[in-house]
Amino acid sequence: MASVLRLWTAMAERQPILTLAITNGSLGGVGDLLAQAIESHNTKKRFQWNAQRTLRFIAWGALCAPIFHKWYLFLNRAFPLPPTTQQKKLGFVTTVSKRVAADQFAYAPVGIAGFFVAMNFMEGKNWASAKLRLREYYLPTLLANYMVWPAVQVINFGFIPTIYRVPFSSVVSIFWNTFISWANSQSASAVDVPLETAHTHVEPLHPEAIESKA
Repeated sequence: MASVLRLWTAMAERQPILTLAITNGSLGGVGDLLAQAIESHNTKKRFQWNAQRTLRFIAWGALCAPIFHKWYLFLNRAFPLPPTTQQKKLGFVTTVSKRVAADQFAYAPVGIAGFFVAMNFMEGKNWASAKLRLREYYLPTLLANYMVWPAVQVINFGFIPTIYRVPFSSVVSIFWNTFISWANSQSASAVDVPLETAHTHVEPLHPEAIESKA
């Protein structure tokens, strides 16, 4: 395992964008495949792999990896850790809090909206469909995001080296996807909604609008 990590790190140091894109895309595909398996189990239906859906998640993960990486580098520059020992403890908490706040209140709202729009068009649907998704699922998904990802990003920004932050987020997405899919089996009325590189399950704001489009 250590040798694999060393190899990955060496590749990331030479080609960070390419390495992160391949890694994040692959983890996005794994997350979606796992989600499909759990969804099949929860609904008691025979598993049928939706390869096109998985490919969309691979594409989204690969596309977002460079954006995530550049965003994390920007946060490092915008909110650097204090250089002096005397200020280190308080400065560490303050800096990490600022990074998490910027990530969750500046990036997350835009990123989630971009996800819905991108997935909509990758599925070959029109702008009216994109607007319906945003109207029904954007706010519930954003609120679901705030239940988990601020805590994850505290760890990410506070303790994970920058080069590993994108893969760390993607790995957490897989576990988040597994948990939320299990939780969804307890509610027959839940609706599948993708969240970044994983899936969450939230209620649409106007279920009758979704049913009318089915």
